[in-house]
Amino acid sequence: MYIFIENFWNCVKENRNEKKAIYLDEIWRLIGVTSNKEVASFIYKIFKTIRKYGGSSVAITQDISDIFSLEDGIYGKSILNNSSIKTFFALEEENIKILSEFANLSEKEKVEIKSLKRGECLMFVGENHILTKIECSELEKEILEGDKNEKNNNSN
Repeated sequence: MYIFIENFWNCVKENRNEKKAIYLDEIWRLIGVTSNKEVASFIYKIFKTIRKYGGSSVAITQDISDIFSLEDGIYGKSILNNSSIKTFFALEEENIKILSEFANLSEKEKVEIKSLKRGECLMFVGENHILTKIECSELEKEILEGDKNEKNNNSN
């Protein structure tokens, strides 16, 4: 994973005028307790400098505690601090406590994050914290769910 990201990072740096993005799903593998300082530092560098190369970076994880598990959370905190938009979907109580150590959450926001439904999130955009509902279009829904008639015919 690290080698792939390093190769991709070299491509990102080639042309500052071309828009690009890097999505790091399961980022805990790179900056969590099972990683090492060199890899985590490299990932932090990407988040710190990618905008200078016309790019964006997205970190994705299901368990926020994982990104704060290496070196007392310095890499996760650095990535969080260098992200202009942060999106949090429903979190369990333990993860809300951890997030509140690294982000400025009000008591009301802690309750809101715990009670978010599918498609709802709390977005941090600059200093603004915005409750958001994400809905897909009918075409997106059809793509995600597939043709229901086809599924019913296949099950017979």
